[in-house]
Amino acid sequence: MLIVILIWLYVIATTYVIGYGLLKYMTSMSCMRSLRGEKIYPYHIRFRESYLLTGIIAVTLYAELFSLFGGVGLWANLLLLVICLFIAVPHIRQYGAEGFRHWMAMLSTKSFWLYLGVFLLLAFGTSHGIMHYDTGLYHAQAIHWIETFGAVKGLGNLHLRLAYNSAAFPLSALYSFSFLGGQSYHVMAGYFALLLAWQCVDLKNLRRRKRPTVPDAARLVAIYYLFTIYDEIVSPASDYFVITMVCYIIIQWLDLDYEHEKSAVPYAFLSMAAVYAVTLKLSAAPVLLLAAKPVVMMLQSKRKEYRKTFFCCLILGILTAVPFLIRNVILSGWLIYPFTAIDLFNVSWKIPKGTAQYDAREIAVYGRGYTDVTKYTEPFARWFPGWFSGIGRLNQVMLITDAVVLLIVVASLIVYMTAMSHHAGKIQEKSKVIFLNHHRMVTMGDFLFVEVVLYAQLFFWLLSSPLIRYGSIFILFPAVLMLYRIGTYGYHRLGEHAAAVVYGALVCLILLFLAYKSVRVLLPEIKSLKVRELAVQQDYPEFDVNSYQIDGITFYYPVTGDQTGYQPFPSSPVKAGVRLRGRSLADGFDPVR
Repeated sequence: MLIVILIWLYVIATTYVIGYGLLKYMTSMSCMRSLRGEKIYPYHIRFRESYLLTGIIAVTLYAELFSLFGGVGLWANLLLLVICLFIAVPHIRQYGAEGFRHWMAMLSTKSFWLYLGVFLLLAFGTSHGIMHYDTGLYHAQAIHWIETFGAVKGLGNLHLRLAYNSAAFPLSALYSFSFLGGQSYHVMAGYFALLLAWQCVDLKNLRRRKRPTVPDAARLVAIYYLFTIYDEIVSPASDYFVITMVCYIIIQWLDLDYEHEKSAVPYAFLSMAAVYAVTLKLSAAPVLLLAAKPVVMMLQSKRKEYRKTFFCCLILGILTAVPFLIRNVILSGWLIYPFTAIDLFNVSWKIPKGTAQYDAREIAVYGRGYTDVTKYTEPFARWFPGWFSGIGRLNQVMLITDAVVLLIVVASLIVYMTAMSHHAGKIQEKSKVIFLNHHRMVTMGDFLFVEVVLYAQLFFWLLSSPLIRYGSIFILFPAVLMLYRIGTYGYHRLGEHAAAVVYGALVCLILLFLAYKSVRVLLPEIKSLKVRELAVQQDYPEFDVNSYQIDGITFYYPVTGDQTGYQPFPSSPVKAGVRLRGRSLADGFDPVR
């Protein structure tokens, strides 16, 4: 736990400095300024967490780029520190003064102890727990390859799962500190959970507001998810990175809607964060639809600067994706592995098309509950009932609720669009029963837009590879947000006394939920804790292996099963049918055709 805390402090320091510097620079640009009345001001960052979010995105891109030239280890960290000093030193007084005021303000409130408590709670969970099965299968080996060699040509030929590129792996390698000679630490899934948990702490504002809001509902869903994965965040599984990031984006987006943000800039920044989420795992692709809002805002604006903003954000979004795409080509020969529809490169290390297609189908059928790839062509009506029966009672109920709520969303969209087509002055008269466009709520148009994106995400997951371990959050979001909004609408129609009773009941339910989940989750963790793990993080699991050689280099495969863990290295689930592209592992692998 102590090691986790120390690494997290290092992560916070480096990402905050870089994020602060980047946001200060970008918001000072003329095309990123906000119009208030007749005057133009630099956009003011609403949320302090934005610095950490921007920093973690920038550092991930840095780690991905560094991996293109070599192992991500000691030199990558030294250069990162140089970059931080380069950013911080010229503005050390400004950064120091603002940081000092912020932390003094924090220390003078009870919120500081709440944030600190969450920090320690997540550090405790990250110090030990259950290792995700796929971590032993390929996550650990993927990180080991990046630490040692960076991106290796044709690595997917050694083991197809090593072609499953994720921006989470270079980031994990950067902060693993394996170059110190001890173990390779895996703390970044827990750190992403920490960022989301800190975002959820703002639920405390319910006490100040004395009324519920839609962002509160999103935070409750995120908290439920955090409790669900608490005993597994010790594992560097890309699922946890992407889902926590998607939750973070949705919450902050709803916060902006609740505050009736008029500038397109923060929405554009969150859209770039959505691009980043896709580089963590391709299953987050529908979240990119959120970019439609800032794009429309910028293109419809009369300000010429917003046209520049559009192109600037477009370039930043492309730059966010480029290192990920380059790594895809290096690892597999495909732009987006294992999808073969885009076939642009004819390199010697390219994974054969038939193999990639088989792999893609295997992913799909596995999510549907099958292990037989020949069932890939089964229609939805045939595989869905069996899949539905195996997802658990809560997920079944929520999925049915999603279907009912979808009808409400469609009806609301029709009424809303009809109302919008009439004179603006008549909208409130014709649709005020349904649309409470009140300063105390997210406007109906904004809310329906987010709901449409969430349903797109749900359908994309359901029709591609509906593995419930990471898709349950997609099931929860649409229905919970709509039901909560309906509840808030009713709340604002209550009398003062009734509203006070409902508010008190809601707070009690939330506190009971937090207490119940905390006891259920933390007690087993405390019982299973080893004293050593209070200082050092639980290491990767080890497995019995056999060895074989390819061109004089020793490789390993498991005696039983298909897991090999982090050590020994290099390893794969079975003897690999590959040939080296050169004399060193760094030269990569070609398939044996």
